[in-house]
Amino acid sequence: MSQKPGQLKMLPISAIHPDPKNPRTDMGNLDQLAHEMKSIGQMDALTVYPHPELEGDYQIQGGHRRHAAALRAGLTELKCEVIPAPGNAAMALYTEALSTGTNHLQLDHLGQSQALQGLLTEGKTEAWIAKNFKIDKAEVKPRARLAEKPKLAKLHERGTIDLISAASILDVEAETGDGSLFESVVDELEGARWKRDQQDVTRLIEQKKANAKRDVLRAELTAQDAVEIDSENRYSGKWSKTEAVLSVTQHVEAGHQFDVSTPESVNWWAKTKAKQVSPERKAELELVRKLNGTLPTSKRARQQFVVSKIQDKKALTDAEDRELFTEVVLAVDTLTQERKQLIAQVINLPLPEPENEERTWDEAYRKRCAIWEEQAYDLIFKLTLGQQVRLYAWLQAASAEDMSHKTNLYQRDSWEKAARWKPMATWYNRLIRFFGYVPDRDEVEAMRWAADQDEQWSIGMDVDLPVGAEVVCAGCGQHQVVAGDEPTSCPTCEDIGV
Repeated sequence: MSQKPGQLKMLPISAIHPDPKNPRTDMGNLDQLAHEMKSIGQMDALTVYPHPELEGDYQIQGGHRRHAAALRAGLTELKCEVIPAPGNAAMALYTEALSTGTNHLQLDHLGQSQALQGLLTEGKTEAWIAKNFKIDKAEVKPRARLAEKPKLAKLHERGTIDLISAASILDVEAETGDGSLFESVVDELEGARWKRDQQDVTRLIEQKKANAKRDVLRAELTAQDAVEIDSENRYSGKWSKTEAVLSVTQHVEAGHQFDVSTPESVNWWAKTKAKQVSPERKAELELVRKLNGTLPTSKRARQQFVVSKIQDKKALTDAEDRELFTEVVLAVDTLTQERKQLIAQVINLPLPEPENEERTWDEAYRKRCAIWEEQAYDLIFKLTLGQQVRLYAWLQAASAEDMSHKTNLYQRDSWEKAARWKPMATWYNRLIRFFGYVPDRDEVEAMRWAADQDEQWSIGMDVDLPVGAEVVCAGCGQHQVVAGDEPTSCPTCEDIGV
């Protein structure tokens, strides 16, 4: 932050005061600095300005560590650069702390967070902060959010969690409004002896949320005198789940017991005369119950993990993205013969054909197919990511494309036919919008003929024809699509010379 040089003065140390908003909470080891200041003197002046409340005294803008070291060394006065009181003292303080941190003792993570939050509070944008302090713009706000959470900032500083995980933990309190849930997650991470990746943190958060939801349900039911079923009763064979739709009061009156293994719902159990189950069956049912309670958490954590990887632009390299897409294109469960034919055209690698009396399940033919797939993988991987995306979009329409030579594909006068036509309609719209394709006259005629069959099933199934491509025949008035310099008369009128 540029400013006009101030006046150098020797000031009594008793007249110099730290700024109470100083984000540097950790002054570090001051012994060496105090020794140097006592033995060889003060090298760099403090930057101070007139104290806003104490007349004749000064407040520090830059040099809080030197001031603390001087106090430890027993110095009575300090060399200071006295500048006019800044228009925005807080802004000057935060800027000074962040900029001098790279030249002297770097601010700890909490100090950096407090300084960044201070700059945001004072109206500076994330872009301005990123540009002036060489911080990734995407990190500015997450790092600033740690300012009010010292324990979480400490976990980030020691490397237990990364910044994305820290932001996820901060969102727990904002999302649920439950401060104790946030503290529970942080407390468990404080006991971790190694780095926890995003997936571990997401699982922990989801499990804590599920436990909290379960605890709330349990408390609500217990408050209404309901009894929770224990493991012995649950699968003893003497109790069974009841599907009766009753109120909690009615369940209690009927002597039913509740189970909240799955926090999304409550199961009620009633005493029955069912036969005794074997220990093996009981253990199996108990495992199923446990998994039914935990797998929803695993699902949410897994989905959140995928979301974070998709949102993170640096999650995968370009090569990894292309490799992933190659595997998606050649997915075994969707690699139909139609798809293979389309892929073969794109990569100019003909599909192997059965020879002589060879059958498709013969070992020799299957080996040639396996070799083709390996070669296809290498060729697809060498395509650009854009080429892969276009190929995959085409493969999505493979089944519909295979039937597009028949008018019955275009029909949608029943639910089944509409479902069959929809993928092709989607593909047509993508071709027109992204590839610049212009449907020919016969295609448009088939679409219009099919749309007229039953308006009920045509809703949402239309193809958005390219603007300017559709014209009306000057002779008979029927619609058609033209490309380039084609005549504006339909084939019928052309034949009769209209």
